[in-house]
Amino acid sequence: MANEPDTILVSIVIPMRNEEKYIGQCLDSLLAQDWNDEALEVMVIDGASEDLSREIVESMIPRFTQLKLLDNPRFITPVSLNMGVKAARGEVVIILGAHSYVAKDFVSKNIQYLNTMVVDCVGGSIAPVGDTYQGEAIALAMSSPIGVGNAFYRYSKVQRLVDTVQFGAYRREVFRRVGYFDEELVRNQDFELNHRIVSTGGRILLAPEVKGFYVVRDSIPKLFKQYFDYGYWKTKVVSKEIGAFRLRYQIPPIFILALVISGLLGIFSSVMCSLFQGILALYSALVMVATVKISLHSGLRYLPTLPFAFITLHFGFGFGLITSWVQRLIAKTNGHAHP
Repeated sequence: MANEPDTILVSIVIPMRNEEKYIGQCLDSLLAQDWNDEALEVMVIDGASEDLSREIVESMIPRFTQLKLLDNPRFITPVSLNMGVKAARGEVVIILGAHSYVAKDFVSKNIQYLNTMVVDCVGGSIAPVGDTYQGEAIALAMSSPIGVGNAFYRYSKVQRLVDTVQFGAYRREVFRRVGYFDEELVRNQDFELNHRIVSTGGRILLAPEVKGFYVVRDSIPKLFKQYFDYGYWKTKVVSKEIGAFRLRYQIPPIFILALVISGLLGIFSSVMCSLFQGILALYSALVMVATVKISLHSGLRYLPTLPFAFITLHFGFGFGLITSWVQRLIAKTNGHAHP
C-alpha cells in the first residue's frame, strides 16, 4: 500500500440483525474517525431486522455519504460478511460488529500497522463493556484470563503475533488467497478464516494500540446462549480442519465431564467422591480468588454476580462442545455424517 495513508480506501463490513440499541453508536464512532471521509466506505448488511435497525442506518446516510445498506435474506452472519467483502472496494477490509464501537484513530492505527509491518491482518485490543449491571459484571469476567483464557485481544497490552483476533483489518489480497468466510459456520467463522490465514503462512498481528469496544450480552442467560453457541460451533471448525484444534478449547468440557463422572461414581466410591470434592473445591477457589481480586479493584457491588459470569463462560462453552460431540457420535453410530 504505497499510497498516502489517508488516501487508501478502507471498507468496513458490519453484519446486522435487530441491533437498534447499538448500531447508531457503532456508526457514530466511524463518523468520528480521524480519516479522510472519502476514503472510508462502510457496508452494513442487514439480516432482515424486525426492529428499527434499518431506519437508524438509513437516517445516517445523508451524513455518511460512503455508508451503504445491503440486504441478506438468509440472516446467517458469514453470508452477510461475504456479501460485504465482495461488494467492498477498499484495499483494506475491516470486519466490525454492530455491538461494537471504536476509538477515533481505529482506522488510522490499523493502516499504520499494515503499512509498517509484514502482516496480513491486524487486530486491536477489544475491551468488553456492559450497559447493565449484569453486563458490567460479564465485561469484567471477559477481561480476565480466568474468564476467556488466552484470548489476548480481550486483555493483552503486549504487541504480538497471534492465531486470531476480533474485528480484524485484512489486506484485500488475503481473501483472494485463502477464500471467504465459511457460510456453513453460524459461529466462529472469523476464527476459521484466521486459521486458514495462519496455516498457509500468513501473519496476524495483535496491536493493543488499536482500540475498540464490544458491548457484551446484558444478562447471564444471554451470555450462556452465546457461549454455548461458540462451543457448539467450535467443534464444527475442528471437524473441517483438524489443524484448528487447540487443547485449551477442550479444558471446559473435560472439566465438566470429570466433574459429572466423579460425582456419579462418588455415590459408590469414597475415592471418586474425594476426587469430585477436590475438583469442585479447586474450581470454586479459582473463581472466588478471581472474583475477589476484580471486585476489590472495580467495585464490591460486582462480588455477588461475578462468580455466575465466570461459571457461565466456562459451562456455556463446555456444554456447547459436549452437545456437538454427542451429536457427532450419534450421527457416526447411525452411519450419517454430521454437518
